[in-house]
Amino acid sequence: MEYIKKCPLFIVLMGTGLFFTLIGMLGKSNIYAGQEYDPVTTPALALMFRGVNDDIYPWQILDGGSTPVMAVSSGQKDTETSAEDGTGSEGQKEAGISAQNDGQGENGTVGENDGQKKPGEEASPSPSPAQETDDAPLERLAPLRESTHDEYLNHISADIYGDAGVRRAAAYEFDKVDESYFDDALFIGDSRTVGLRDYTDLSDHGDFYCETSLTIHKVMEEDFGGKGTIEDALENRDYGKIYLMVGINELGRGTTENYMEAYTEVVDKLRELEPEAKIFVQAVMRVSGEKSDSDAIFNNSNINARNNAIATLADNRQIFYIDVNEVVCDEEGNLNAEYTHDKIHLLGMYNELWKEFLLAHGVLND
Repeated sequence: MEYIKKCPLFIVLMGTGLFFTLIGMLGKSNIYAGQEYDPVTTPALALMFRGVNDDIYPWQILDGGSTPVMAVSSGQKDTETSAEDGTGSEGQKEAGISAQNDGQGENGTVGENDGQKKPGEEASPSPSPAQETDDAPLERLAPLRESTHDEYLNHISADIYGDAGVRRAAAYEFDKVDESYFDDALFIGDSRTVGLRDYTDLSDHGDFYCETSLTIHKVMEEDFGGKGTIEDALENRDYGKIYLMVGINELGRGTTENYMEAYTEVVDKLRELEPEAKIFVQAVMRVSGEKSDSDAIFNNSNINARNNAIATLADNRQIFYIDVNEVVCDEEGNLNAEYTHDKIHLLGMYNELWKEFLLAHGVLND
């Protein structure tokens, strides 16, 4: 007791540290399941601080980390559980998740919204690639319907666009290029793009602004390892190509509308800051079949729905939609199990497949 009276601050600090450690230990298989954690090098209390940085708060442990904060309105911040770049907890099945395939394709396929629309409203027919002229850029497509409240509550990314954008984008004939094509390229992305940087030689050509756990909501404000923001990069150098891949960490947060609104704002800002650059919006890489079948949030049905959304931004003149899933997925459309160690990220050597895909999808015309 006398020792406590002499060192009250030390006791408070020790108690606080133990409390934060307890939170980290309780949450490491729950709300912090997506956090990278090595018990040898990382104290458990660090999980709590990393979680707060990603809008995951300790009190979410009480309800399994799935307390939704309605984020349908514009600009509202989402506080759902994060994949932390695709390492979310397995088997997070919730009531009503069987509705996940309503209006969506099966895992690994791109589904259309079969007649889904708001009551009393006729969906506008989507133009086919043949209806577009070669001279005019493609127009952005409107959603066929809105996400439902049940879809939001069950973390279902509603397929509100169908595959019209994907089909239009796929009609573009890309050019084969060599590595020098990327000398004026800027790559923006999460930890999957970190893998592309670390396991291919593309970093010898283009600039990489990528960060583990990056989301579309933080793209423009992130200080990438002290290099500065994306806006800083675009002010300091002229880029001819900008590649963007984010989306795995945003699953389970908000709705397809929220994601699409934020994604559109980022793409439009990139166009404003670098008006001459070609912008490549890259489809979110899918997860393995085992991961997809066992996870209510981080699954390929949700990924496909959001890919269908961002594909509608492609005008095939300045903005192009490309889908690396074509070369990294198996026959069922899931990330090839042989290509991944954690069901989400590519093993180092298989990032070369991604690089080869990019080399086959260049744009050489003015």
